[in-house]
Amino acid sequence: MRILLDVMGGDHHPKELVKGGIEIGRLRNVEIVFAGDPQLISRALADLGEADGNTFHILPCSQVVQMDDSPVKAVRDKSDSSLVRGLKELKAQSVDAFVSPGNTGAVVAGSLFALGRIKGIPRPGILTSLPTLEGQDTFLIDVGATSDCHAEHLVHFAQMGTTYAREVIGIETPSVGLLNIGGEQGKGNRLMTKAYQLLENTDLRFVGNVEAHQIIMNRPADVVVADGFVGNICLKSIEGSVSAITGILKKSIRESVVAKLGALLMKRAFDSLRSAVSYQKRGGAPLLGVNGVVVIAHGRSDAETIASAIDVARREVEANLTEKISQAVPHSVQNGS
Repeated sequence: MRILLDVMGGDHHPKELVKGGIEIGRLRNVEIVFAGDPQLISRALADLGEADGNTFHILPCSQVVQMDDSPVKAVRDKSDSSLVRGLKELKAQSVDAFVSPGNTGAVVAGSLFALGRIKGIPRPGILTSLPTLEGQDTFLIDVGATSDCHAEHLVHFAQMGTTYAREVIGIETPSVGLLNIGGEQGKGNRLMTKAYQLLENTDLRFVGNVEAHQIIMNRPADVVVADGFVGNICLKSIEGSVSAITGILKKSIRESVVAKLGALLMKRAFDSLRSAVSYQKRGGAPLLGVNGVVVIAHGRSDAETIASAIDVARREVEANLTEKISQAVPHSVQNGS
């Protein structure tokens, strides 16, 4: 298996991302292609005891898609960027998967231009995993790929999320919930009302509406479906809440000697909490619905996070997820445009 990593688009220096690629490449016996500035990558490989060869390769690129670039313009104008070149390599089947911590909008736009959509799926969706008090992650789709949705799009998101949960995670019959402002049927706007009706008439294990606070509290469904606008707000709210609570705890501990002693006694519990909510452990968000395995990593990805994202891509490839999603498209649902 060969996975391409865009090392130029994230917040960290390419060497940090190369380090993560080397670690997971060695651990999983996967070939890694590093796309980006060849001098920076060669130097990083040498510093980490590797070289361009049988396991680790370099795809030299002269341009970088920045976080503040306009997605469509960047894809069109920066044809020699690590992001665009990497997706073209995936299209040519020179690699089995593409991973990038870069501009999310550009990854989505570039994937649509270079790879196209899976037949029968009108819009792609980004799937992310979230920690829960139950101990098992739940999956939220879409969190930013498609902001303006038809109800039919949400059904496709549900089908893709279900396929991922079953084929990659191993949940035999995943349950599906619809993110809404209330649990009762009939809640929400016209989009949610119609989506509810459509989901009820599929063969999915639909459990009804889900409120945002339930997602990490009592894990009401394996897969929670939302349009990209609401899903992205939900995701960022959860991330912000976790960061705020962690910050409040740290501040309180620093201000009290008794709290410091208590923190030492509870170190194991705090370590477990940190591990449970850490985005480093959930480094990759699959972009589902495009013709190829594309994983979007967090912009702040360090070596550990990138290794996790590459492992997500590896598991998708092993599961033959793109083909499985194509086979699972609910053809009975009329495609929205």
